[in-house]
Amino acid sequence: MSRELMLSGPRKDAVAYADWVKKDHRFCDMLVQTSPALTGHAFPRLKLRYKPSLVQLEGGSWHLPLLDPSMRATPLTPSMWKERLEAKACLDVSSSETSGRRLLLLDVRNDYEWDVGHFEGAQRPNVDCFRSTSFGLSGEMEDPWDPLNGVDKEKTDILMYCTGGIRCDVYSTILRKKGFRNLYTLEGGVSNYLKAEGPAGWVGNLFVFDGRLSLPPATFRPSEGEEEEERWVGRCYACGSEVVELRHRNCANIDCNRLYLCCGWCAAELAGCCCSGCKAAPRLRPLLPGHQRYLKWHVYRDADCS
Repeated sequence: MSRELMLSGPRKDAVAYADWVKKDHRFCDMLVQTSPALTGHAFPRLKLRYKPSLVQLEGGSWHLPLLDPSMRATPLTPSMWKERLEAKACLDVSSSETSGRRLLLLDVRNDYEWDVGHFEGAQRPNVDCFRSTSFGLSGEMEDPWDPLNGVDKEKTDILMYCTGGIRCDVYSTILRKKGFRNLYTLEGGVSNYLKAEGPAGWVGNLFVFDGRLSLPPATFRPSEGEEEEERWVGRCYACGSEVVELRHRNCANIDCNRLYLCCGWCAAELAGCCCSGCKAAPRLRPLLPGHQRYLKWHVYRDADCS
């Protein structure tokens, strides 16, 4: 079963703590990944929180066979994942019709994460909270947003990925119970892949769930002397215009709080809200300039909010 530990601090101390944790036999196989926090601590406040499950699903996860290795997807190392992506690119319509096999790339994240960056060929998830996803669950109902709808469960190789690999481990047991036979996950998630293989097959940045929000691939594996690849351009949620800076903001309407990409013009015009309806809401955060727009509500809750 996957285990996750997230901490922020001086690199030497953080690595020393991770090494100490790994001395416990229960955590000896834990994958340690590091990335810099350019503006100081990634987690400015200490939060101790017990969660029975890191992956939240509607209906809970108590009924899933999470401890049965045979019910989880087969993990692929970053190099094996890269080979599969290259093989997928070579599988044109004629060859797939001849062999009867198909390779499907499944992004097991949220839509706003896909907007920042994703593997080429992965369909955008149609959910802003994956706990309510319908991937592989549509059954006899036709769901145009479900990439697993109607696929051959015996002859389709499903490659699923997420940021760190944990969500895939959990969701693969759901798909296994639904009869999907050939399931594969990216070991250590996208962050581990970018560190090992660089941005091959990946477009854009990687969304992370801390104050940094978006990290370019070079953060994980700096490359010297190589030309910078073409940048992924996102779209403003409000007006649809191109957004080169792949950084999200939360809607200033506290009761909405939608996480979305926004251009500078819409941010000013809508006072930090995602739409005109939210702009007229009674409880609004102030529109903060620059990097301050990513601060949490507790940082400026005592400020004058109008």
